[in-house]
Amino acid sequence: MDKMLTLLPLGGLGEIGMNGLVLNWDGHLWLIDCGIMFADPTRSSADLILPDLRFIRKRRDQFKGMILTHGHEDHIGAVPFVLKEVRMPVYASAFTHALVSRKLVEHGLVGQIDQRILDPKMSSGHEVGVRPPESPDLGFSFIRVTHSIPDAASLVIDTPVGTILHTADFKIDPEPMDGQSFDSNAFRKLGDDGVLLMLSDSTNAQVPGHTRSEREVVESLEKHVREWPGRVLITQFASNIHRLRGVAEIAKNCGRKLCLLGRSLHTYSDTAREHDVASIDASLLVRPDRLRDMDPESMIVVLTGSQGERRAALSRASVDNHPNLKIQDGDLVLWSARFIPGNERSVWQVINNLSRLGAKVIHPLSAFVHTSGHARQDELKQMLEWVRPQHFVPVHGEYAFLLEHEELARASGVENTLVIQNGQEFSVSKEEGLRVVHEHALECFYYDGSISGDERQLALKEKQKLYYNGFIAAHIQVSRQRNNPKARVSLRSRGLFTDDERLLDEAAEMFRNTLVSMPLHDSTDQEIEDLSHLLLRRFFKKGVGKKPVVVTFVSEMKF
Repeated sequence: MDKMLTLLPLGGLGEIGMNGLVLNWDGHLWLIDCGIMFADPTRSSADLILPDLRFIRKRRDQFKGMILTHGHEDHIGAVPFVLKEVRMPVYASAFTHALVSRKLVEHGLVGQIDQRILDPKMSSGHEVGVRPPESPDLGFSFIRVTHSIPDAASLVIDTPVGTILHTADFKIDPEPMDGQSFDSNAFRKLGDDGVLLMLSDSTNAQVPGHTRSEREVVESLEKHVREWPGRVLITQFASNIHRLRGVAEIAKNCGRKLCLLGRSLHTYSDTAREHDVASIDASLLVRPDRLRDMDPESMIVVLTGSQGERRAALSRASVDNHPNLKIQDGDLVLWSARFIPGNERSVWQVINNLSRLGAKVIHPLSAFVHTSGHARQDELKQMLEWVRPQHFVPVHGEYAFLLEHEELARASGVENTLVIQNGQEFSVSKEEGLRVVHEHALECFYYDGSISGDERQLALKEKQKLYYNGFIAAHIQVSRQRNNPKARVSLRSRGLFTDDERLLDEAAEMFRNTLVSMPLHDSTDQEIEDLSHLLLRRFFKKGVGKKPVVVTFVSEMKF
């Protein structure tokens, strides 16, 4: 039987985040990217959403390695969770490995993982970067692209059936802040040599035009800073080292000092400094504990919290709860990040709070203060024209984005396309083209507190019920004397409207009367618990429209 090459998305299709793709050649599995998705608090009570760890665990003997295209959380956030299930070598750039290493420290995996460097290199043509000893039939190499984090790369996979290009996240930026140019020559040469399959980032597939350069947004930010007489606060994605480097340039050009507030900002900036990647002049930096002593007009403060995260620096400052920063009249807040869908309510709450404290807020809906790290339609078409793939599969994005990207590919002359969803394993070959060969029922895992598990293991549905419906603890004392049954009912609640406990008293009396009217001498504790669950939920559903979670304790009454 001929060997077959297949690919299976574990996440990132029909959604934004949790990017992960399994390459299968002759039973050898390689995981391309390993990301998380941040949980929507209205849908899940967990902190993070992870790929299906059970799927990976069942195939632990088949996985030969992992390849990471860049260091964003939706591409590397699940790495330690997967490596706890399966030890395998990890290929990534030096900067991406530095970010991963911090995660390995947090999860107690230091020194246990084989981390192999595979750096993107500028070239006039394509050369195989590495043939891993675990799968010598395969070759992997990176092509440098521009994105909103250093050392981002597209992945080229040399296979016995043909070349596969996975663009990963990219945009074509003519003026990258770090001077590391987009390697267009390598993509042209790749197209000339022939590409069997291209998978490509669809995040901005519905957005016409060309994504604006990072240099342009920095120039716009500098204009706002120069025109503002007071203190300037800037919130951005912590991983956008290029933006942070640009802000440091602004501080220097405008004669201001720079202060970073937020743990993740320090994580990324420290990693960049350690690897000499877009590092910041240390003489510009002011420690957070000195911020209150500085003249406001001499400062630029960069903060985490661009998505309205409750515990982030900007959110805390917006409610006057930050130890080093007090918002005041005359502050300017430049919101240099997009509002990720689902976060709008939290973002606007922070903006409103800042405005009430006297700050002026400029955000991407009101001025040009942010640019995306993802290619728009003109760049996506340019990539298709350079590569001219025989087959095309759009990845990374909502389902509507994938359909739009497929249309762009067809308009660019690619006849063989396929739009798939998470769990659909597909094969590609010159003879049979693209076809779905198996559908896997994938299940999301979650990280909650310090534990990872599936929805049942982490009791997430129960937590949601508690959140929406509240909780009642019922202590039932009964005397099972045949001729003189007695009962006492004590109720306590949390997260439930009780009208100053009036409803609790009425519910307790209702249930006590029910108990003494029934044959208690023949009733088991379990029957009493079941009845309390039924009647108390029914009582509060009728009274306040909620069915609380009821936990009942039954004990024998002593006389």
